[in-house]
Amino acid sequence: MKQAEKNQKSRTYILTHAFAEFAAHGYAGSSLNGICVAGGISKGLLYHYYKNKDMLYLACVERLFADLTAHLRTQIDADSITPADYFAARLRFFRANPQHQRLFYDVNAYPPPHLSEGLQQARADFDQLSDELVRAVLAGQTLAPGLDLADAMRQFRAFVDFFGVYLQEGAPDETERQAEALLHTLLYGLIAR
Repeated sequence: MKQAEKNQKSRTYILTHAFAEFAAHGYAGSSLNGICVAGGISKGLLYHYYKNKDMLYLACVERLFADLTAHLRTQIDADSITPADYFAARLRFFRANPQHQRLFYDVNAYPPPHLSEGLQQARADFDQLSDELVRAVLAGQTLAPGLDLADAMRQFRAFVDFFGVYLQEGAPDETERQAEALLHTLLYGLIAR
């Protein structure tokens, strides 16, 4: 095996165990010791590839959003998207990837303030896709008086982030039903009748 392949294999192994640790305990409750013990990883090896806990957490968050964004791109047609389509695609992803769901919750509910710039970069493609999809949903609608598309998009993004946190609170099927009800309420606050 070539050195580059060994390096990639080691990075992937460390990242897999770190992802599980951060998903289970969040940023605040996780430790490099826990990652090392769970994976049988020496601290020297971990530090060879990742400078510190922050860099390892950001690598996990990058993976989370890359996986979620790739899934959404394959599941959603921007020309005919409905809000229900968007949330159904997210729910399918989180059902299939429960660790991603828990890490998504941690990132949205308890983002480490000192990592805000890195977190914004890690989720930039996801946020861009979300904005495109929201724009597609709202563009053909008549918005409520006094509300422009930028305001509607800000409110919708806040709801989407809340949905990620809310998803953690209950079973996926129950959450889906409740999210659809909340979405219905939100849209009637945004779209004029």
